[in-house]
Amino acid sequence: METITNKEVNVRLDNEKGTLCLTGLLAGTMVFLYDSQGELKEANINFALPLLTMEIPQQGTYVLVMSHPNCQPEVRRFTYSGI
Repeated sequence: METITNKEVNVRLDNEKGTLCLTGLLAGTMVFLYDSQGELKEANINFALPLLTMEIPQQGTYVLVMSHPNCQPEVRRFTYSGI
């Protein structure tokens, strides 16, 4: 049996534009962006494309959670410096 994961997702932060680009997502993945205080900043729940671009609201540290019904959640932490 093959394990299905979102570990191969490419997460690219553009500090100049303030965008986060995710590629290689499994269809049906739910993506949640939290700030360092645990407050939900953005949620993308029903999308079918393997590509997602999110606007980062302000400088700071964020946690990105990618959840799919058939996988373990994948969590990434990053800092947006707003250069």
